[in-house]
Amino acid sequence: MRDLVWQYLHRTIYDDGLYREVKRGIALGCPLSPLMGALYLHRLDERMAELGLFYARFMDDWVILAPTRWKLRKAIKVVNQTLAELKVQQHPDKTFIGRIARGFDFLGYRFSSSGLGIAPRTIERFEERMARLYEQGADASRIGAYARHWWRWVRAGVTLMDQALAERGRSRL
Repeated sequence: MRDLVWQYLHRTIYDDGLYREVKRGIALGCPLSPLMGALYLHRLDERMAELGLFYARFMDDWVILAPTRWKLRKAIKVVNQTLAELKVQQHPDKTFIGRIARGFDFLGYRFSSSGLGIAPRTIERFEERMARLYEQGADASRIGAYARHWWRWVRAGVTLMDQALAERGRSRL
């Protein structure tokens, strides 16, 4: 087990024709990443539970919804303190603090007052991946399979959100 964790923490990746050693961060696509994220961010989960606000986390992405500005400020303070203790930083491009009426992106979806949709960046990534598959010579069945899997993922998220909202007796956001 120790050897497996050591390999997880000391890995080499191939990037733009070069091999480089990675010494920090969660390994993308590694089956251990969700477990490592859960263990490492457990302290944050506990502290958010103490605040009694809506908090959802998937690996290293989370959303906190607060009914008042003061409760949100308290949550921000707790998050910043906890991340400093854990020696991790927030990604400046992935951090949004504001009114939910303005809408926000989370896990590839766009949450707004008009309902749940696909985040613009998610669509851009889909288009980039489709173009890359075509440029790499993928056949129509491979490109079609990717598009079907992506669309299944989109529909599953929207369906799950609709079910969760229906259980709470609400319509769309």
